[in-house]
Amino acid sequence: MRRRAKRKRESDPRVVRSRAAVVDAARTLFMEQGYAGTTMDDIARRAGLTKRTLYNNYADKEALFRLIVADVIAVAETFARDLRADLATGITAGNLREKLHDVAARIATGLVRAPVISLRRLVVGESRLFPELAQEYFDRAPRKVIGVLAESFERLMRAGVLRATPSLDAHRAAAQFAYLVVGETLDRAMLTGVVPNDDEVRACARDGVETFLSPPGRR
Repeated sequence: MRRRAKRKRESDPRVVRSRAAVVDAARTLFMEQGYAGTTMDDIARRAGLTKRTLYNNYADKEALFRLIVADVIAVAETFARDLRADLATGITAGNLREKLHDVAARIATGLVRAPVISLRRLVVGESRLFPELAQEYFDRAPRKVIGVLAESFERLMRAGVLRATPSLDAHRAAAQFAYLVVGETLDRAMLTGVVPNDDEVRACARDGVETFLSPPGRR
C-alpha cells in the first residue's frame, strides 16, 4: 500500500514539475555560486517553492548535487553507448577518414559546449569535497569514451584498416585521437570558462583527425 502511494505521488504531474524546478534551480545556482555558496533557501527561492516542498522531495543540498552529477554521467554513458554502436561495423580502408571525421565532430561538439563545460567545471571545482564523485564521473564518462574508441581501434588495427606501430597500442591511440580532436578547445574552455564557437570546435576536430592519420614522418 505504501509503495503504491509512493509511486502515485511520484507520478503526480505537480510533483514532477516541482522536482524538475528544484533540479534546474540547484544546477544553475551550483554553477553560479558553487556548492558551498548555495543554500537550500536559495534553491527554494529560485525554484519558486516553499522550503517544506523542497525538503519533501530532497533531503538536503548534497542529495541534489549528487543527483545532478548522476544525470551528467547518465548522458555521457548514453553518448558512449551510441558511439560504440556506430563504430561496431561498416568501417573500411575506403571510408576510414570519413568515419573518423564524423566521430571527431560528434565528440567535439558534444563535449565543447556551454552546458557541458559548466557542469564539468562544477565537478572539478567540488572534487576536493566529493572526490568519489569526480572519480566516478571520470570512470563513467571520459574514460568510457576512450575505452569505446580503443575497442574500435583495436579491431581496425587487427584488420589492417588503421595503421599500427609496435609502440602504439589501441588505448594510447584512442587517447591521442581524443586529445587531438578536442584537447585544446576543451582545455581553454575549462580553464577560462569561454567556450569556442562551433566553427572553431569543428575545425580543431578536423585538423586533429588529419594529424592522427598522417604518416609519422609528415607530422
